[in-house]
Amino acid sequence: MEANDKTPTHTAYAFSRQGKKFGKLLECGTGYIDKQNNLAHVFMDRGPLMGYTGYIVLSPIGAPPPKVEPPTDDEDSDDEV
Repeated sequence: MEANDKTPTHTAYAFSRQGKKFGKLLECGTGYIDKQNNLAHVFMDRGPLMGYTGYIVLSPIGAPPPKVEPPTDDEDSDDEV
């Protein structure tokens, strides 16, 4: 792996939940894709103070954050067990 292969190519966004159904992606760092080893490297230099779900998405540098919602847990469903 060459030294310039570690140059950040993506912006990292962390999902911050706001209420039960809504949230937004906040810029939290950078990352790059290591295609040779099939890995994504993320460098978070900050994170959401509240509502952090652990969901991180990478978007190419200069592109707007994607409009995505992370998978939701069904713990708040009305189903009886």
